[in-house]
Amino acid sequence: MRFLRFVPLCGWLLLAGCSSTPDTYAPPIQREPLYGPQGGALGHFVNMSAPNADVYIVGGILPGEPGSPWRWTGKRPELRFHLPVTSNLRFVMDFSVPETTFPQRGPVTVSVFINGRLLDKVRCAKHGEVHFEKAVPADWLRTDASTIAAAEIDKVWVAPGDGAQLGFILIRAGFVQ
Repeated sequence: MRFLRFVPLCGWLLLAGCSSTPDTYAPPIQREPLYGPQGGALGHFVNMSAPNADVYIVGGILPGEPGSPWRWTGKRPELRFHLPVTSNLRFVMDFSVPETTFPQRGPVTVSVFINGRLLDKVRCAKHGEVHFEKAVPADWLRTDASTIAAAEIDKVWVAPGDGAQLGFILIRAGFVQ
């Protein structure tokens, strides 16, 4: 009989321990931000080792090995950039004139163009890395469309094996403040 007195108490304890399980919801839809860096979007600067470097290339740059820090160019490589502002910008380009090409073609001159306008010429009297940096007039640049940067070498090197016409080795390029 004592046992029967505990039955209602056990029932109340079982009911007190019950609760409904929370509702489950799917995670919200993932969206790209309206502003800021995006995986395939154009920016103001590119390293040739970047996974999205091909997005910047308009032409004149040969495909590279994935992750390679540089790429061969042809006579006139062209890159496109998206600029958030146009004032107080400098165009920067790091490139190299390889030692193996120097005996055949000697010193070279690289002309740098921004949206079709000549920014400057760089005379490379010896082989090695070159750092080019020069201010760009704000009225040459655009924020509503791509800005095109090009560099044209005066003498190409013809590769002995396959006859490819090569210009210089491009490492990085773009706009900085």
